[in-house]
Amino acid sequence: MSNATSAAEAAALSAALQSLTPAQQAEAVTLSGAQLLELLHAPARLLTNGQLLTILLYLYAIGVFLCGAIVLATLIDPKRLLRTTTDRLTMGLVSTCFVWAVGRAVIHALEGVDQLSFQNQGAAAFSNIMILLLFALNSHLAMERYFQVMEQPYGRHFLALLWSFFGLTTAIVLWMFSSSPTSDGIKPDNSPHQAIWLALLCGHYLTTSIVMTWFYVRTYRYSAKQFAENPDLATFFMKDKDGYTDDPEVLELVRLRVEREILTKCVALSATVMVLYAPFLTYQIQSYVVGPIPFFDMTAVYYDISVILVALDVIVTPLLVFFFKREVREAFMFWK
Repeated sequence: MSNATSAAEAAALSAALQSLTPAQQAEAVTLSGAQLLELLHAPARLLTNGQLLTILLYLYAIGVFLCGAIVLATLIDPKRLLRTTTDRLTMGLVSTCFVWAVGRAVIHALEGVDQLSFQNQGAAAFSNIMILLLFALNSHLAMERYFQVMEQPYGRHFLALLWSFFGLTTAIVLWMFSSSPTSDGIKPDNSPHQAIWLALLCGHYLTTSIVMTWFYVRTYRYSAKQFAENPDLATFFMKDKDGYTDDPEVLELVRLRVEREILTKCVALSATVMVLYAPFLTYQIQSYVVGPIPFFDMTAVYYDISVILVALDVIVTPLLVFFFKREVREAFMFWK
C-alpha cells in the first residue's frame, strides 16, 4: 500500500511540475521534500505548458496575418498610406507588431518541436526589445498627435529624449541577456540583472502610460477648445451625409461627432497599452518580491492570463488601425 501511495504521489507530483511556469520549474529543483509535498497540493495552472504554447502560437500567427496585410497594403500604395508623420508612425507600430509576431511564432514553433529551448537568451532579448520599441512608438504617436494640433517649440527635444531613452534601455537589455542566463525566456536569472530588468520595464511602462495619457488629454482638450472658439471649423470635417451646410445645428452635430471620434481614439490607444501589459508587469513584480513559487494563491493562473494578454497586442494594434484609419479600410475594399 505504501509503495502504491508513493507511486501515486510521484505521478501526481510529476503532473504538478509539468503545470508550472518555466521559472517555477527551474526553481522547483531547489525545494525540500516538504516543499515538494506542498507543491503537490498547490492550485493547478489554468493551462499546461503545451496548451499555453499552442495558444500563443495561434495568437502570433493571427498577428502575422493581420499586421502582414496592412504592411502589404502599405507597400502597394505608400503614397496614400504614408502621407503624414502620424501615418508613418502608425505603420511603424504595425510593422513592429509584424516583426514581433513573426519572431515569436517561429520561436514557439521551434519550442514545440524541441528545436529551441525556452531558456534561449537571444529569444528573450528579442521579445524585450520589441516590447520597449512598441512602448516608444506609442509614446511618439501620442506626442505627434498633440504636435499636429498645437505648435510646440520643444517638440524635437521631447522626441530626442524619448528615443535616447529607448536606445539606452535597448543597450541595457542586450547587456543583461548576454551576461545572465534566463530560466523562463522572459527575464534574466541573476539577481542584480533581474532587479534592473524589472525597474527598466516598469519604468518604460509607467513613462509610456503617463506620456500617452497626458498628451492625449491635452490633444482632446485643445481640439474641443478650438471647436468652441471657432464653430466654422466643423465644416472641414463634414461628410456627404451632412449636406455641407452652415446650419448651426448641423455644425454642432458635426462638432460633437468629431470630438467623440478624437476622444474614442485617445482612450482606445491609451487603454490598449495599459490593459494588455499591466497584468504581466504586476505578475513580474509579485514574482520578484515573493519568489517564483507562491503556493497559496492563483499566481500560476495569473501567469497564463498575463502572457496571453501581452501576445494579444499583435492582434489588437492592427485591428485598431483598421478601425480608425479610413485609408487602410479602403485599401482592402472591405469597409468604406
